[in-house]
Amino acid sequence: MTRAFILALLTLTVSVAPAVYPQEAQAAKGLEDSAGLIRYPELEDNVQFWTDVFGKHTRRQIVFHDPYHMGLVWSVADIGGIVDGGQSDVATARAIRDFIEEEGKRLGTVIKKVERSTPKTSEEKRIAALLGKAGPDAPSATVLAGRIRGQRGLGDELCGSVDRARPYLPAIRELLAKHGVPQELASLPLVESGYRVGAFSHASAVGMWQFTRGTGRRFLHIDHVVDERRDPLLATEAAAKYLRENYERLGSWPLAITAYNHGANGIAYAVRKLQTKNLATIVDKYRSRYFGFASRNFYSEFLAANDVMTKALASCPVSDVEYVAPADHVVDAYVPLGDLAKAAGVTSATLMELNPSLATDVGKGRLRVPKGYRLKVPASVETQFVASYAKLPTAIRYREQASYYASHRVGRGETLSGIAKKYRTTVTALQYHNSIRDPRHLRYGAVLKVPVSGGGAFAAVVAANARPATHRVARGETLSHVAKRYGLSMTTLQRYNSIKDANRVVVGQVVKIPSGAVAQYRTHQVARGQTLSHIAKLYQTSVRVLQTHNGIRDPSRLRQGQVLKVPM
Repeated sequence: MTRAFILALLTLTVSVAPAVYPQEAQAAKGLEDSAGLIRYPELEDNVQFWTDVFGKHTRRQIVFHDPYHMGLVWSVADIGGIVDGGQSDVATARAIRDFIEEEGKRLGTVIKKVERSTPKTSEEKRIAALLGKAGPDAPSATVLAGRIRGQRGLGDELCGSVDRARPYLPAIRELLAKHGVPQELASLPLVESGYRVGAFSHASAVGMWQFTRGTGRRFLHIDHVVDERRDPLLATEAAAKYLRENYERLGSWPLAITAYNHGANGIAYAVRKLQTKNLATIVDKYRSRYFGFASRNFYSEFLAANDVMTKALASCPVSDVEYVAPADHVVDAYVPLGDLAKAAGVTSATLMELNPSLATDVGKGRLRVPKGYRLKVPASVETQFVASYAKLPTAIRYREQASYYASHRVGRGETLSGIAKKYRTTVTALQYHNSIRDPRHLRYGAVLKVPVSGGGAFAAVVAANARPATHRVARGETLSHVAKRYGLSMTTLQRYNSIKDANRVVVGQVVKIPSGAVAQYRTHQVARGQTLSHIAKLYQTSVRVLQTHNGIRDPSRLRQGQVLKVPM
């Protein structure tokens, strides 16, 4: 059966309504709801596709479809045999990828065969009907056959997502409303993370709202001790601010929501290029190497997620465990988590679960809960905690954070594995703390942050990084600052250098450093929009100290991506 014959046959029974393009975000009558969320007829196939992915198809199924014409679902294949094969997670993922590739090739062969000859099997007849439904503007069967995509279902995880969402939804909706964002956007984390607080993507996006480090730092505190992207409500407020900012710039919620994935600059460029704010037109006509499948489908996914969540909240069973919001208490010093847990009468694991923004190393005791942190504790122990916290001895109320980072400049021929071995850490830890996706792509001369907290590891760093045992005092430095930088007490430096008055240290003075001490630095990579003043405040130091230790003459000439040394 030829393609022309298929089209002629289906023309008798299939009628296509003319496209409706609301210009400049003015939706056609009946398409825009009171919140400003537009249901575009042109995107309904996309919305239905994602509705089925979220609510109908399961993780034991792969949906094979066309990535541009989402109504072209070639088949839904069962992968139960792979899932139940008893393999490791890595082997299972590899087997699923191999299956998608092989089944995609097989379906492509069928699609090309149907265009050349009369369909015979039930599968061929079904695919022939789909080709006819694609319409005269669809590409050739050869093109369609070469771009088949496999999407795993999520339907069997829906009620789990709802269960994770329920405790937070009232507060999420309240925060969205506070910033003038439609409350329907409370469904967006289903698309981003399935409401998983600890979600971490291949693109290094973190938390329920999947903020990257660069975007997150515009609204949240992110460092090696606290990452507020993991706090559901702090991240919600950040998302609300970001979405509202997108809306005020772009003028419509469909564009603002799409910009949450693609970026406001990219969407603004698409609007200028096509001279329209109609998202359906942009999805159909805008082509860019960066405007890929995820960006094209993001708004449709959101609409589907909102529809599915509305129904699921009514149909999914409600947990018997009643959620009680935790109390919080501001920590006024640097205190080990274990001591705070004892004060609350709970385990460290309980406090870590209630405070997901704290780094794992805080839970392991390598770092302290930072001064000024708002610690969440179970509401049932709030009174006990407040009383016990007031009695904590001064010996565990530290004035500063535990030593953590050393820096390492990559030498010629060095590998991440070799560096990890040298510092008694792991490749994974180095990748995480330096945002390295591929450990094979290590640049000669790059400065790495090396987590060294802990006696044995720190001793290894001292041995590996011994420096000349003198220090020349820079402008703005005091003897106290020099002592902290080398992990020494000020009294030790005074005695070692026969300095009677610690206040009489002058610029250029050479201070001898006891053998074995090492300059302690953490490093900071400058994010978009950050100033030296902001970084100084973040690390509780001064602009002048940062200038001195990084050779910066003009603090206004700070480059995005520049790595700064920050004295401990």
